[in-house]
Amino acid sequence: MESPTVKNLVEEAKTGSREAFDELVRITYPRLLKRAVTVTGNLEDARDAVQDAYVRAFRSLATFRGDSSFSQWMHTIVNNASATLAAKARRRRFELITSSRLNHRANLEAEEARDRDPGLLVEIQRAVEQLPEQLRKVFVLKSYGLEHREIAARLGISESNAKVRLHRARVMLRARLGALVDGHSEAG
Repeated sequence: MESPTVKNLVEEAKTGSREAFDELVRITYPRLLKRAVTVTGNLEDARDAVQDAYVRAFRSLATFRGDSSFSQWMHTIVNNASATLAAKARRRRFELITSSRLNHRANLEAEEARDRDPGLLVEIQRAVEQLPEQLRKVFVLKSYGLEHREIAARLGISESNAKVRLHRARVMLRARLGALVDGHSEAG
């Protein structure tokens, strides 16, 4: 149940009162920030998500019918803004990891392979890039040195699903690279 003060502030804010909206922000901010931290996993992203939620709310305030409380309405907007931001952050982290392709150990191995057969590294990279996206993400994260539970958390999947996807990625890579690797082993 929302207080009469909040209801009055909402009505004032709907008429364009910036002061009323600022007061609504002051009242709801701590609880919404806590929720955003839970969804995004860190304070910086949570602050961005809450700010984005308030901007969305301010723009949509005229359409707020009051079917739910203002706090519940804001909670939903914060959940959506936080989830969107968290998804973007996961994609950014994955892209950073993907751009490096392999962890340090794998890079050293790749350099050795390139010295022996420069085309081998290109073929391996091409095969990894051709994996279905869900399998490629798990494979790259594992190559980066992450544990199954870390991969699962970053991709929002179960640990067993991460293991299954990694296994499938490796099977596909072995099938695609088998003849190439066999030829490379015989040459070396």
